[in-house]
Amino acid sequence: MSTPISLTASLRLTPDAELPDGIAAISAFCAAMRSEPGCTFAHAMQENENPRQFILWEQYRDRDAQQAHFQAPHTQSFIASGLTELVSVSEGVLISTDYLDSQS
Repeated sequence: MSTPISLTASLRLTPDAELPDGIAAISAFCAAMRSEPGCTFAHAMQENENPRQFILWEQYRDRDAQQAHFQAPHTQSFIASGLTELVSVSEGVLISTDYLDSQS
């Protein structure tokens, strides 16, 4: 059995990006990620103290699914849009997947 890959990415809107456009693009990007065959979880949070900064939580079935995500047309289009810049990304393993398992 392969190990799921969990990612946390911090993004911020570029200086020229309008906040409503950024929110719409990030929301659409998460929805597109959730349609990927190997993506089991993709959600975003807007920070309260800095509303131009966002945290994305993603989980992929395995390394192949994660790599496929980066090659997906919607991912390449989101990156090319120039609305956001990547601040940081970290990879880890969820300690508990009880909530996710109950949603299947």
